[in-house]
Amino acid sequence: MPSKSKNVRLEQRRVFEKKLELRLQQLVQKGISKEKVKKDPLVKNLRAKIRETNIRIKVADKFVSRTKELAQAKVQKIADLAKKESEPAPEAKPKQKKQSSASEKAEPKKKPAAEKEQKPKKTAPAADAEPEKQKPAAADEEPPKRPRKKKEEPKEE
Repeated sequence: MPSKSKNVRLEQRRVFEKKLELRLQQLVQKGISKEKVKKDPLVKNLRAKIRETNIRIKVADKFVSRTKELAQAKVQKIADLAKKESEPAPEAKPKQKKQSSASEKAEPKKKPAAEKEQKPKKTAPAADAEPEKQKPAAADEEPPKRPRKKKEEPKEE
């Protein structure tokens, strides 16, 4: 499982840089040109790992900064709410208007639903009305489980 700790990533980068330096020294001692050093697979691999580690360190920094920003926003929001609660008189009247308008809007929605329920009851005979009462209760429960099909065993001859 990859580490999310910044300290661990910094240590990984330090180790990779040390390995890269050692490899470059070995290649220089052997007398290999700089062009061939760039093409060396171990050098390429170490440089790639260093790049990946740097990216992961940056992501960890972004995460920490984002967390701080969210914490500051939360504190600011709480402070704003505290200010609003200390001054409830000017805002109490608009809230009541909104609640009354919201309740008026909710009532028309209930009426069509009530009309829809009444229509089937009028057309349905009295005998069918009782099963309708049972259906909502059955809808709350889980449907009955179906029996599993048995696997056919291969025939032995």
